[in-house]
Amino acid sequence: MYSEASNNGEVLHVKGVTRQECLEKIRDMHGTDFIILNQARKLTSGFCGFFQKDVYEVTYQLKPKPVKPQANDVAGRFGSFTNMSQPVFPSSRVPSVDPNFIEQRDNILKNSNSNVTNTIQIAQMAKQMEEMRKAFSEQLDAVVKATSAQGEHSSITQIRELLEDNGFSKSYRNEICKRMKAEFSIDEMDDFAYVQQKVVEWIAESIPLDREERKGKPKVIILVGPTGVGKTTTLAKMGAHIAVDFKNNREKYTFAPVIRMITTDTMRVAAAEQLKRWAEIINVEVDKAEDSSMIKNLYQKYASNSDYIFIDTSGYSPNDYHNIANMHTILDVKDMDESVYLTVTAGVSVEDLENIIRNFESFNFKGVIITKCDETQTFGRVISVLSEKKKAVSWITTGQEVLYTIERANPMWFISHLKGFKFDEKDVEKRLGNADKKESGFYI
Repeated sequence: MYSEASNNGEVLHVKGVTRQECLEKIRDMHGTDFIILNQARKLTSGFCGFFQKDVYEVTYQLKPKPVKPQANDVAGRFGSFTNMSQPVFPSSRVPSVDPNFIEQRDNILKNSNSNVTNTIQIAQMAKQMEEMRKAFSEQLDAVVKATSAQGEHSSITQIRELLEDNGFSKSYRNEICKRMKAEFSIDEMDDFAYVQQKVVEWIAESIPLDREERKGKPKVIILVGPTGVGKTTTLAKMGAHIAVDFKNNREKYTFAPVIRMITTDTMRVAAAEQLKRWAEIINVEVDKAEDSSMIKNLYQKYASNSDYIFIDTSGYSPNDYHNIANMHTILDVKDMDESVYLTVTAGVSVEDLENIIRNFESFNFKGVIITKCDETQTFGRVISVLSEKKKAVSWITTGQEVLYTIERANPMWFISHLKGFKFDEKDVEKRLGNADKKESGFYI
């Protein structure tokens, strides 16, 4: 065993026939007070190049011992901190305090009474104390994070950073890194090209897809979601997609598909006019419905002579529980076997998407449509949440053009937009099998 430093965070090396033997030697000497920095298989020099042996070398670092705060240093500035398990910052890094601060505080407290001025002064001082405490806490967290990263393999660190750059949630990143530790050998972990390829495959496999086609006619498609996500535009795109597919693949149709459109968004006149204008392009009429009875009457009117009935809905804040519940009541029509899709934008935050899913869960949506994919460069957020919530992706849309800007969700589409990863797309496609193939036609 030899060392490169002789301080509290000493870096040491130990050799053995196997990795387990190395670890046992370290534990015998230091117990559990160490962090593994690197592990590698090496050849001994031997005699004149002969009789070389294959050995393991483990590089590790002793965990730094807590530094006891000195008088007038951290404890003097911030009060006593108990159970400190991490190194204390040098006094030069602790936020400075006004020399007159303590004296001012004591004078105010000594002469304090019930008047407003003193109350405000005390509140201001409390705020200053809180700001200093917060700054110190943030610095301490940074050290803890840096210390914990010292024992992590460089491939794990790089993958974690790539995932973060692509917007993946913290929990998703942790699961990927946890899987890396569980499934990769040391040699595999050292091969970063191999690691990237496998991680990209895992990401592709984690994207849940809506592949089940609902039988029977008419097929009723309802789009729900917050305001501003593009439900009306998406509805028009879906109708146009059917018309284009009929034009390009007439051999698979016995008759031209009959499409109906209904809007319940009576609050926004522009939305109804917009849908009507797009519907005219594909020769489809748009009906308005203000309540459940009107939807029921229109459904009964069109059920026997239509292939598709699209229903547009009003957009509400995901926190507007009253109107969301009211919309649920309006759409509750007996014997209408509908397929509901939750519509969200690609740039939505992790927290907002989780909240949207939670508050629209009562609609029992079949899948998720991700809109405005051209307005963001990172898709880790939606992949993370939909994977963790097990919500299938059905469609993706790009741009405002009605024609040719909607397509079935495909894992390879998302994978191709990953930033920083280097991988072989053909190998990923092979891994996914037939599930990733781009499909023609329209089904729900």
